[in-house]
Amino acid sequence: MKKNKTIKRDFYLLVVKVVLATAISSAVTYLCLIYLIITLATNDVVKPTNYFVKDLDLIEKKVKENEEAIFKGRLIPIHRYSEKIQGEVVDISGKHLYGDREIIDDQVDISQSINREIVKGSYVYRFIPLKHDNAIQAVYVLKAPFGFIINNQNRFEAVLIYAVMFISPLIFFIVYLIFFTSRLYKSLFHNVKLLLQASDHIASGNFDFQVSGLKRKEFIKIQDSFNTMISALKEMVERLAKTDDERKMMVSSIAHDIRTPLTVIQGQIDLIQDLRKLDHFDVTPHLEIIRKNCGKMTMLTDNLSLLYKVENDHFSLNGKEVDVRQILEEKKLEISTMVYHQKSINICFDVNLQKSRYILDEAMLMRVLDNILYNSLRFTKSGEIKLEVYDEKEGNEWKIYFRCSDTGTGFKENDTSLLFQPFYQDKQYKNHVGLGLYIAKRIVNHHGGEIWAYNNEKGGATVEFYIKELSD
Repeated sequence: MKKNKTIKRDFYLLVVKVVLATAISSAVTYLCLIYLIITLATNDVVKPTNYFVKDLDLIEKKVKENEEAIFKGRLIPIHRYSEKIQGEVVDISGKHLYGDREIIDDQVDISQSINREIVKGSYVYRFIPLKHDNAIQAVYVLKAPFGFIINNQNRFEAVLIYAVMFISPLIFFIVYLIFFTSRLYKSLFHNVKLLLQASDHIASGNFDFQVSGLKRKEFIKIQDSFNTMISALKEMVERLAKTDDERKMMVSSIAHDIRTPLTVIQGQIDLIQDLRKLDHFDVTPHLEIIRKNCGKMTMLTDNLSLLYKVENDHFSLNGKEVDVRQILEEKKLEISTMVYHQKSINICFDVNLQKSRYILDEAMLMRVLDNILYNSLRFTKSGEIKLEVYDEKEGNEWKIYFRCSDTGTGFKENDTSLLFQPFYQDKQYKNHVGLGLYIAKRIVNHHGGEIWAYNNEKGGATVEFYIKELSD
């Protein structure tokens, strides 16, 4: 498997490639130019660097043949050889005697330069000793151009060659920089193109894909993050779609829940209207039916109002001291009264509390108990509905536990956690949305507690929850 490189490494390699390619190309170019110079010099098209050295050799030979004449001031006519060659006769100390003046600077030690040839700048200097009475009395200094450029200042071919030599490295550098940068750009843009395509898919609402094929470590990290984001977005969109479907279902079901008692009320009113003129017509049972259905509508609207309250992040509990034992006795009396005529249902409250008063939101606690107890009443035709209440202290916190068990039909769902989801529909009541247990769960959670439910082994169902005592 090919190891993925980093972008940083790619840029380092880019620099190395550009410099190395420039150096190799420049070296090849210089070799070709040197070969060209040698060829041109051989054919006398240009003058080589040492072009005037042969003239210096001829002049030196003449100097040695005419030493005595030179001492008398009769110098060699060096300009016959070349206009660019200069000559000066100086004594051992460097003092001018004859010829051109100051062709050599004062820093040159004449005595140490005799019989030597020195290249300085673009010129070559030759120091020829002049003897008199078998002793060196003076030095003939010759100065000639020594350089390809200075030798060929008026030659177009030479100027062109030197221009190419100086400019070619820069040209090679620019060309290779553009070439290798373009290749790197294409490679990086391939990754960017894939990410842009992925962004277009996301913008169009398509989340059924994964980004792949990116190269280099940095882009692979982006690829992994992109795929994580796509999965999260897909999950969120599906969740929002599900929530939207649930809300549509809720609106439809709430409309049905409201329409049912309204239809009953309308029917009873029409019936009263038709039968009111009859003798001995008793309106009482009809009014009782109307009253019960009005109560159903009131409970539904109360649940809807409370739903929006408990779903609000800023929902706060109204904590105050509550005599839990007393309110439970009142609740037991209320439930017992409701089933008074149903002799087959026994209501049992088993309360074991260590404290008499707790800081709680009484109204919210009663709403939780109402939802749980009324559900038990709804699905229990005979047997027992039992509420067990006890408390425990954990550290400095008090927890109050509630367990409501019945001998009713039990829950139809295998996964009872679904009962606490918003807009849950019982399979037996597909047009009815129960908000009670969801609201109970939210209230319990706001009290710092938890709620759960399960079916009893011998039939019926149990709902348990605990709440924490609120702080002062």
